[in-house]
Amino acid sequence: MKTLFKINIFTYLFFLLSMLSGYFKEISIAYIILIIHELGHFFLMKYYDINVDNITLYPYGGMIKSNMLINTNSLRVLIISLGGILSQVLLYIVMFFLYKFYVIDFNIFSLFIKYNLYIIIFNLLPIYPLDGFKILSSILELIFNFKLSIKISFIINIIFLVLFIIYLYLLKINNYMIVIFLLCSLFNYLKEIKYIINKFYIERIIYDLKYNGLISVNSISNMYKNKFNYINGINEDEYLEKSYKIG
Repeated sequence: MKTLFKINIFTYLFFLLSMLSGYFKEISIAYIILIIHELGHFFLMKYYDINVDNITLYPYGGMIKSNMLINTNSLRVLIISLGGILSQVLLYIVMFFLYKFYVIDFNIFSLFIKYNLYIIIFNLLPIYPLDGFKILSSILELIFNFKLSIKISFIINIIFLVLFIIYLYLLKINNYMIVIFLLCSLFNYLKEIKYIINKFYIERIIYDLKYNGLISVNSISNMYKNKFNYINGINEDEYLEKSYKIG
């Protein structure tokens, strides 16, 4: 039977260090929130018939491996991306009633509120691969063509990452692990942009996708994600099959 959750080896080390340093309670609460957060994404993916391979827990958070297409409707991606934060809001309601009925004490509840808020704010940052970046990208894809939305989201990504690093520096928060992770993720994303764009085109040839209306564009570079494109009067199926020499 396939295991939904996987734990990275460094996460075990992180938990061990938290026990030795006396922060096991805080880390445990944070990871319970992270698990609920990832389950929020998971259930919405299942609702949209997207297959999830696993959810891996890392020291800095969780990552879902799935078969979600690049061409998945942007509104669906937006809803799925918001799923983690919405699940945290629901978790807050549950924890509030547990506190009111004396199931948990004030110390646990206050720690929960603190970490729940931190995780929501952090995930809303429009920095790859956080939810905020996916939310931003989805909104941009609903307005602009696919390539332009990538360019705009990448620029905003860099701006917010620099601001985030400056913020940590000014507050003397030495969370090097998160900064290194975000920098490495951004570098990997930059390397994969060409692959993402090519996969965007190829998926439209291979899969029977549903689109929200038609649009006429003058170049393949100006294709929209959520619409069926006519490129210089030629429908995109014919244009892409000819461009990629299929058929």
